[in-house]
Amino acid sequence: MRDRHSDIWTHMVISTKMHEPLFTVKMIPEIQQAIEDYISQIPNHQGTYCVMPDHIHFLVKLPPDLSINALAKQVQNLISGRLRQQGHLTNLDWEPDYHAHSVSLNRLEIEKSLIQRQEIKHKEISLKEELRFLGM
Repeated sequence: MRDRHSDIWTHMVISTKMHEPLFTVKMIPEIQQAIEDYISQIPNHQGTYCVMPDHIHFLVKLPPDLSINALAKQVQNLISGRLRQQGHLTNLDWEPDYHAHSVSLNRLEIEKSLIQRQEIKHKEISLKEELRFLGM
């Protein structure tokens, strides 16, 4: 059990099943709102994210009562529910594997910047290449 006062910032990448580009231009604002709703519910109300057509990057301080797996499931369920509720997708399958790594406080601003530039990055490299770089 970790200390309840620990600051564990987590950068997570979750993707659609088989990395299919399922998120349309109309869906992305709904996904963004779902992530913002999640961020507003966690204790420090801080985080950043980027929604791509086939995957999502987000950075949040891991709540002390959640595991990494639980965080991934919570965010996936929130997004799936939001898209269903808005009539976009009735069944959204997520890739079972995801990437997550902790971010030290002295790298926090750099990591936020990296996430905010994902759209530019993915014009140069594919998700598959990025995942290979991350060891997946």
